[in-house]
Amino acid sequence: MSESRDDAQTKTRGTLLVVDGHSLAFRAFFALPAENFSTQAGQATNAVWGFATMLSQVLDSEKPDHLAVAFDMKGGTFRNEMLPQYKGTREAAPEDLLTQLPLIQKMLTALGVTYVEKQGYEGDDIIATLAAMGERSGYDTLVLSGDRDAFQLIDERVTVLYPGHHFKDLKHMTPQAVEDKYHVGPAQYPDLAALRGETADNIPGVPGVGDGFAAKWINQYGGLEGIIEHADEIGGKKGESLRENIEQVKLNRKVNALRRDVDLGIGIEDLTFGEVDADALSELFTSLEFGPRTRSKVLKSFNAGKQASDAADKHADDEDTSDDLRIPEAVTIADEAALAAWIDSARDGLGSPADNSDDEPRNRAHCADVMASTCALYAEGSSKPGNPGCSVLMLEVGGKAAVLEAGVIAGVRPALQRFLDGHADRIVVHGYKEQSHILASLGLDLAEPWFDTKLAGYLVQPDYHADSLEQAASHFLQLQLDNADDVAQGQLDLSGDVDPADQRKDLLHMAMVRALADMLAAKIDEREQFRLLQSIELPVSHVLFGMEQVGASVDFMRLTEMRDRFAVDARDAQETAWQFAGSRVNLQSPKQLQAVLFDDMGLKPTKKTKSGSYTTNASALQDLAVRSVGNERANGFLTALLRHRETNKLKQIVQSLIDAVNPDDGRIHTTFEQTVAATGRLSSVDPNLQNIPNRNAEGREIRSAFVPGEGYESLLSSDYSQVELRIMADLSGDDALIEAFRSGADFHKYVASLVYGIPVDDITPDQRTHVKAMSYGLAYGLSTYGLAQQLKISPGEADRLKSQYFATFGKVHEYLESLVAGAREKGYTETMFGRCRYFPGLQSPNRNIRDAAERGALNAPIQGSAADIMKIAMIHASDALAKAKVRSRIILQIHDELVVEIAPGEAEQVTGLVRDAMEHAGDLAVPLDVSTGIGSDWQLAAH
Repeated sequence: MSESRDDAQTKTRGTLLVVDGHSLAFRAFFALPAENFSTQAGQATNAVWGFATMLSQVLDSEKPDHLAVAFDMKGGTFRNEMLPQYKGTREAAPEDLLTQLPLIQKMLTALGVTYVEKQGYEGDDIIATLAAMGERSGYDTLVLSGDRDAFQLIDERVTVLYPGHHFKDLKHMTPQAVEDKYHVGPAQYPDLAALRGETADNIPGVPGVGDGFAAKWINQYGGLEGIIEHADEIGGKKGESLRENIEQVKLNRKVNALRRDVDLGIGIEDLTFGEVDADALSELFTSLEFGPRTRSKVLKSFNAGKQASDAADKHADDEDTSDDLRIPEAVTIADEAALAAWIDSARDGLGSPADNSDDEPRNRAHCADVMASTCALYAEGSSKPGNPGCSVLMLEVGGKAAVLEAGVIAGVRPALQRFLDGHADRIVVHGYKEQSHILASLGLDLAEPWFDTKLAGYLVQPDYHADSLEQAASHFLQLQLDNADDVAQGQLDLSGDVDPADQRKDLLHMAMVRALADMLAAKIDEREQFRLLQSIELPVSHVLFGMEQVGASVDFMRLTEMRDRFAVDARDAQETAWQFAGSRVNLQSPKQLQAVLFDDMGLKPTKKTKSGSYTTNASALQDLAVRSVGNERANGFLTALLRHRETNKLKQIVQSLIDAVNPDDGRIHTTFEQTVAATGRLSSVDPNLQNIPNRNAEGREIRSAFVPGEGYESLLSSDYSQVELRIMADLSGDDALIEAFRSGADFHKYVASLVYGIPVDDITPDQRTHVKAMSYGLAYGLSTYGLAQQLKISPGEADRLKSQYFATFGKVHEYLESLVAGAREKGYTETMFGRCRYFPGLQSPNRNIRDAAERGALNAPIQGSAADIMKIAMIHASDALAKAKVRSRIILQIHDELVVEIAPGEAEQVTGLVRDAMEHAGDLAVPLDVSTGIGSDWQLAAH
């Protein structure tokens, strides 16, 4: 608060804060993604959490001694009688927000805060009445609102707190601030709004008149009454427009005037901070799955006095404060002697080595016991494969951190490596793979650690992906953190007496790793995912680190030639499309394409998008091309357009590969993402190798640019055949489907013969295609409508095919039905290896969200099991190659395929080792079928 306000408060009874409840709830809801803030039961919590934390910020900064929150009520108000279309264009509030408003009010009640709503009146009228009540009683009043209508309340005793782009950037709108922005005083702001209108409220203003002209007229004629009196004197189109809309402006002025005399049935004495009901608040926050940090923060901010402190103390013993962010005491390491001294001091805190045997019980107490004697490690720097770097390395044990600048590490490397080797089973990191790259830039190796907070967070919430340590800390620890700069600026809400502004940013990161480890170790154990972390995810991280570090060799000249050829083909297709269109239409512009296709060429429009335009995606254009066969011009244009899109996409893919080639070694070092796909599948970025097409010759040609590097003679491609369907057969236990795999016949023809009830030899290509799509559609959670779209058949035909399929494979139907039912009951699904995926959306009141969750529940166990099998295969293959002491190495994992760079003379041995590892990665009722091939490039290795 400014000094002038502090001086003013000495002459007043105190400060009243009036909050626009709906405005703050909307702000919170749209500021935080609902998918990252919801309970296991599917209740969205982003608006409640944001409301509590945002309001806490305001209480902490403004320190009012009176507080009230105003809400709108359902139903119209007197304004709708005056202006029937008032707010008529506003979309209904999202269902996920509406369900949270009662929870916000319940939270306020538990906090002893008065909230007010009045049938027939808007929250703005309640705010105005409360502000007037505060003024009459001698209080300064702060109005927290994102609605500009509140500006008319501003005077020397009333200030509006108006949020900026970031909520924390609250603007204190005083009379001078309004004057500076609008060039009129607060009392005249309603006149300005009446002339300008308000689009959000569906209040039409004078056409062509904005804030500038409205202010000019107000200052010239003294206000709206003067403007109306002199309307005939105002010339030009704006004057004419004013005269045509005078009655509307008069009505606007009545509509936007706030009532300051609503009978609320309360007095200023009712707006003091009431007694906090800590039990009710704790019960509510527990049901919303908020952590102890949020509870502690809210209790400290609301009431800001003894009652809140007592309430916090009362629950201190019951709260798990393991997620507190404690800044470690830093020791700067300059030489081996300093490092040895720190290691000696840390020895007692490390305890005995952790027992990671399969028989070790994993429970919350065990994890907490081990976590208390671990070493947290965090290296700052770039983890980009092929070009990593490090600025500082930190090790922390028992609240004491050793800080090693990169320039120092060369002098202490042997001692540091001995420490890492000797305590790997006690080390905690955030991002084992990424930390391995950073340490490798210093010549250091990191064996598999005991715990990885990045991987643990992924297992606990597989649908949430944090791009950084700060995001993970913000999400899981509920830290009030907007971006990385806030860390350095001390914007975190830290525990204890530490002033974050005095701390190094890297020590804050070190504290985040420790706090995340303490919190997630308990969470991951509650969900029995610890063995998955240590037996699959951490070992896979180690394999991926090696693959990323090595990279994949490419023929740069071949890539360049392909890029140039695709560019020429794209330009030729564009010229052809322009000839048929009769103009140089922008082929990337949906608006221009719609004009050509539907207005100029007269084609029947495609489906409408949410924005009201017609879709021009590839599927829609292909349908149009089929329907326009008789229309030579339209068909020619569409054929050229589709060709342009295809070749342009291929050109862009090849260009991304060229851009990614490391100039030092001529190899592409992609980054394999382990924590993005919720099913457990790996993905790749920078560049994305999974988007290289494999369904047409031109797409497959791109693979030919991947070649063996220097010292290697060929590439081995080894991939699973129909792995999802084999998993579906195993998990469902369907005898007919299992027999189909064991028959040795063409699987899809065999299945089609069962579905259609005719001999295998009589199955047509279309029938095989339809049943193949059906089989994979079930494994991927494809809907009947999706199947119909894919096969270009009617939904009725797709439904009949599905019924025939389920009649043939009854246990498949029962299994798929059980997946959704089980997920709805438990809240999650599991793979055959115990990987969990959670589906709060199954309980959502929104049908679209529920349907998506059902499709996900069908898809997750099969896709997740396939992902686990591939990861296990990678681990076993890597171990087998290392044990055999061969030079051949895994370089890529794409979809269901491993690519291995083969050293001279090792082809037969390595093929056998990799095939064996993949075939025995899972114990299924049907064998895992693995196809292998060897060639001088990736495409020639295909089989």
